[in-house]
Amino acid sequence: MTDIPGNTDLYLIPGDPVINVRLPRMCNAVFERCAINAVMLPVQVRARDFAVWLKASFLARNVKGMVIAPPHKPLAVDLLDGCGLFARVAGSVNVIRRTHTGDLEGDLFDGEGIVGALDRFGMAFRGQRVLILGAGVSAAAIGVSLAEGGGDNGARHIAFYDPAPGKAAGVAARIDAAFDTRVSVAASADPADYDLVINATSVGLKPEDELPCDVGRMAPHAALFDILLRNQPTPLVQAARARGLRAEPGFEMLIQQMSHYMDYFGLEEAAEFVRQDCDFLRELIYPAALAGEIHRPVRHIGA
Repeated sequence: MTDIPGNTDLYLIPGDPVINVRLPRMCNAVFERCAINAVMLPVQVRARDFAVWLKASFLARNVKGMVIAPPHKPLAVDLLDGCGLFARVAGSVNVIRRTHTGDLEGDLFDGEGIVGALDRFGMAFRGQRVLILGAGVSAAAIGVSLAEGGGDNGARHIAFYDPAPGKAAGVAARIDAAFDTRVSVAASADPADYDLVINATSVGLKPEDELPCDVGRMAPHAALFDILLRNQPTPLVQAARARGLRAEPGFEMLIQQMSHYMDYFGLEEAAEFVRQDCDFLRELIYPAALAGEIHRPVRHIGA
C-alpha cells in the first residue's frame, strides 16, 4: 500500500524491539487482498512508556486495534477494562480492541495458534502427555489452550520445565487451578516420558546454543514443535528430524492466529478468506530453507 488516505483504519503492533515482527506484512497482505482500507504499523515502545502510550493511542478514533508484541503482553492485562479467560489465566494478552462503548478489552490467541498448528500437522495432543520447555508468556498461553477441555479435548498431562527457580511452578499452579487437566512441574528437560514436546524458550536463536532437550531420549512415536520463528529450521528441529521424528517450526502457530485476529477486529470476511487459503501468508514468512514445505500435503487430525 503506497497511498494511505485520511480515512484509513490503523492497527498497531507495539513492541521493543519490533524490527523482526512479521505480522504487519501478513496483515497488510490480507487487507490488500480483501480490499480493506486499513494498515498495520509496527511501533517501538519502551516498557516504561507502554501504559501511557496505550491509553493515548486509542484516543485516535481510527486506531481500531492492536496486536501486542514482547515484552508488553503481560503489561497490558492491568491496563484494560476486561479480557478473556485465557488471557487472565496466562497473565498476558496479545490483542486489544476498543468496544462500541469505548472500553478497551483484550484476549490471547497464542494458544489457538498452537492448537491450529498441531491439528494441521496431525500432531496429537488430546489425551496425551505434553512437555512444555519454558514457563514464560508464550509457554503459559500454550499450556492454557492445551489444558482446555481436560483429558477429552485437551492434553491428559502437561508438564512445564524451566531452569529459573519457581517459574514453572507458578505457571503450572495457575493452569492447574483453572482446568481439569493434570498440570505439573517437570524435574528436568528429559523428554523420554512424553508424547509431544514443545519448545517455548528462546534457546536455538544463537548458533552456539545447546539443544533445550535431548531428542535422543524422545520416544519413537513422539513429536516436537519449536515455536521459534527465527533461525528455522533450528538445530532442535533438525536433530529431531534426523531421528525420523515429526518436528515442525513455529511459523504455523502465527499463521493459525490470523483468522482469530480478523474475527476479533470485526473483519469477518477477511477471517473467512484466511481460513479458506493462507498459503500466500506462508510464502511471506517461510525462509528459503523451508520454502518446499509450504505446499506439502498435511495430515489434519480427524481427517
